Amino acid sequence: MNELLDNQKSIYECADQYYQTQNFLFLGRSFNYPTALEGALKLKEISYIHAEGYAAGEMKHGPLA
Repeated sequence: MNELLDNQKSIYECADQYYQTQNFLFLGRSFNYPTALEGALKLKEISYIHAEGYAAGEMKHGPLA
């Protein structure tokens, strides 16, 4: 908790950079794919903005490449 509180400045900088963004894409490969889906879901629930989780391997080449 103290480490998080010590990094408040970087958290505010990140928030300033993205606070007007309306769309977010979370990419995950292998066992991180469910993490990407969950991250997108949490962002949708908290902020009511568009967010999607997607498999990183399909992002560049598609499912049949």
